[in-house]
Amino acid sequence: MADELRVPASTLAEIRAGLGRGRSALEEAGSSAPRSVDAGDMTAMLTGMLSKALEGAATMSEGIAGVSSQVGEAGATFWETDAGVASAYAGRGLPDGD
Repeated sequence: MADELRVPASTLAEIRAGLGRGRSALEEAGSSAPRSVDAGDMTAMLTGMLSKALEGAATMSEGIAGVSSQVGEAGATFWETDAGVASAYAGRGLPDGD
């Protein structure tokens, strides 16, 4: 089939692992951000910018977690459906063409 897409379970596991590593790196970067900024007259502006950047990173981290979960659910659903189809056709054999 030309339009067929095959994704081995190991590939799905690699995708989830990569997403997990990316999320961990993002969270580590966020936890190492300075808690205060001393920039004289620019302190308020820079603190606000830092706050927005950290909020964006937190939102991105949540999004990555959601995507990772969906990849896992999609893989599990595929294999459950595949097992159901295999079970339904077990023992039937191929049609003889008559």
